[in-house]
Amino acid sequence: MLYAKLQSYVGEEFLIKTLPTQLSNFPSARGIRVMKCPNNPLIIGELKLSEELYQFSIIPHTELQIENQVVTKETILTNFSRIYIPCKECRTKHYYTFILPLREPLKYEAQRAAQTQFNRVHDKVLYAKWTQEDKEMLKKLILQFGYGRWNKLQQLKFANRTRQEIKAFANSLLRSIVELLVNYDLGAGIVNLIEENPEDPYIETNQKDWELQNLKQKLISISKRILMLAKIREFIKKFKEHQLKNLGIKDKSQRKNLCRQIVKWDYLLGFIPSSSFYSQRPSIWWTRKHDSDLIRGVYQYGYTNHLTIKEANDLCFKDLSTSQNYQEFPFPETLNKRVKKLVQIIQKFDGFYDFDNLAQSDDEEEKSWSIAEKQALFNLLCDYGVPIGVDGRQNWQELKDKLILKINKFDKNLNQLEKMVQTIRTRCEQMLMKHKEREFLESDSSDLEIEQPPSSIGEIREDQGDEFQISYSDSQKFSKQTNMLHFIRKNILPQNQALFQQHIQQVEKELLIDIPEYDPKTHDIQIIITLSQTGFNGLQPITLSNINTIMATEQILNRIEQLCSFFKKIRDQTNIKRKPELKDDQQKKIKPNSTGGVNEIQLPYQVSTSLKLVSLGRIIPSPAYHSEHNLFPVGYKSIRTHASMFTKGKRCQYTCEIQEGSDGKPLFKVTSEEDLENPIIKNSCTGCWVHIYNRINELQEHKKSKVTISGTDRFGLLEANVQRYLEELPNAEMCSKYKFKYRNVAQDF
Repeated sequence: MLYAKLQSYVGEEFLIKTLPTQLSNFPSARGIRVMKCPNNPLIIGELKLSEELYQFSIIPHTELQIENQVVTKETILTNFSRIYIPCKECRTKHYYTFILPLREPLKYEAQRAAQTQFNRVHDKVLYAKWTQEDKEMLKKLILQFGYGRWNKLQQLKFANRTRQEIKAFANSLLRSIVELLVNYDLGAGIVNLIEENPEDPYIETNQKDWELQNLKQKLISISKRILMLAKIREFIKKFKEHQLKNLGIKDKSQRKNLCRQIVKWDYLLGFIPSSSFYSQRPSIWWTRKHDSDLIRGVYQYGYTNHLTIKEANDLCFKDLSTSQNYQEFPFPETLNKRVKKLVQIIQKFDGFYDFDNLAQSDDEEEKSWSIAEKQALFNLLCDYGVPIGVDGRQNWQELKDKLILKINKFDKNLNQLEKMVQTIRTRCEQMLMKHKEREFLESDSSDLEIEQPPSSIGEIREDQGDEFQISYSDSQKFSKQTNMLHFIRKNILPQNQALFQQHIQQVEKELLIDIPEYDPKTHDIQIIITLSQTGFNGLQPITLSNINTIMATEQILNRIEQLCSFFKKIRDQTNIKRKPELKDDQQKKIKPNSTGGVNEIQLPYQVSTSLKLVSLGRIIPSPAYHSEHNLFPVGYKSIRTHASMFTKGKRCQYTCEIQEGSDGKPLFKVTSEEDLENPIIKNSCTGCWVHIYNRINELQEHKKSKVTISGTDRFGLLEANVQRYLEELPNAEMCSKYKFKYRNVAQDF
């Protein structure tokens, strides 16, 4: 067994394979010769291992220094402890670093197993029964559902396998991952997941079984996913136990069947304060209910299995396909980020989930709003919705400016405004869910008498003297009109109505209208822009351009509803589809690098809807061409779709490039397709984009007093996939300041 190693000042390595062992100055069968100096004692010290604590120590036999401190008695060694043996004769400094292997978490696990007399004999008969395809399928399912989901794995693919053998191979997979991990904390977390009984079969680790060598660059993200799914499993388990504890049913199978019927999943995240959910919401209509069903969907149907989650009958997302509220299903990448965010929120409670006490909304924050202010905001939202700025984000400043026109001395900041909008939206969604639940209960013929959870969720609290109340019809109106406006501004109008223009022939064929000479290509855009600019209350009969026909308000609204429903179906289908494969003449490949990492990309590569990667460039390992968080390869090139500097409401393409400067520093260049002769060249990428944002800000009716922007984000340098590929470029490992996020640049120690 390899316990540790000593690495000398000049890079020579001494492997410690037995303990205790002597550090000697001569060839010895009982130890390791670490130096050749006739003027030093033959025995320098002895390395020991405390089996009970799994702790390394050294007993000095001569003068030694540990971390610059002279030691004369047994001293504990930790990872990267520095040992110095003073010597006046040798030119070579006798410095050594004590290094533990990255498999250290497995040592703890092995030590624990030895103390409990676990079986550690490789089961060759069981091993022979599993094919490589079986192991690959097990690995895939564990990355989708998590470790410990034995019933689910049997249900899906391993009906003819016992829980014990599935678990034995799963344990082998986890140990194999830990052996290759460079992150100790992640390794320890993975080891702590392993479930094992003394009588369980044992399958030894084998990297070839799991084909992990080619996944070294992804092991950190794989480990994080396994730990995230384990947290979701633990959270769901505790919630179910809490819901069923008062039923008084001892039969496990009966409890399991009842669990599916009566568990109130709406209360899954009820104990978490509302303010925790505000950031990174996948859409403006997203509420706590959607978060609960997203966590539940990942547990039930698997991580990244978005299509199944979207269409599941037991989740609220199913309603999106039939709802007239134009709530488009978010992109897969957005949902993955939301799951990670939710798990981070859950982890803050450290396993203490107070499901009995439902968190109140931000009462103090809400009390600072008068009834008149809340009513005015509600009416404005129903009429105009939340505006979208030229950067594609919600424009809270414009909403505040419109609210000021309705309320004298309105003093709330943008953060308070955003929170109150979300509070109103949540109360509307809760009212709609209450109504739906009431209809379900009235139609339910079940005679089960089950104690219901507290009913505070979804209620409008009247005990606080708040007279601002939202009725069911108000909630319907709010949800439908705000979502319709958001859908139009976010999907139909951007990029010069690209979605509309792409499907105009289909619109003309399928969406017929009983108005002579009505031209969908011209008149549909006319009425959509009118609604977006004026809101619902300002919508008046329109004289259609070119034909001088007056279109009544009711006709306008009916036509817009038709269009929104049509494009929502298209958008839902687009959100689920994978990115199309590039044609052969577009493909350029980067071959695996010298470190053995799989590093293949097809260029140009569509990173997101607004970013295309054209070239990765080459690494110059000079301090000026990298920072702690970013690499700036010379020749890097990307294309960003963004708001125009010249025409308000229009979007265009900006080519972003990194060039080699004459003074040893990089130059950053951004060229607008609307002004090819005048590129913007600055000493930083943020400098380029601040210039662009200032120009765009000058075009706006509601100007921002201060423009802030991340140039590295606009260049695409913060995108995870882009960073992965940049880290794999030759010479990236020579960038001394840069902290690698995805690549393992260390050795096995």
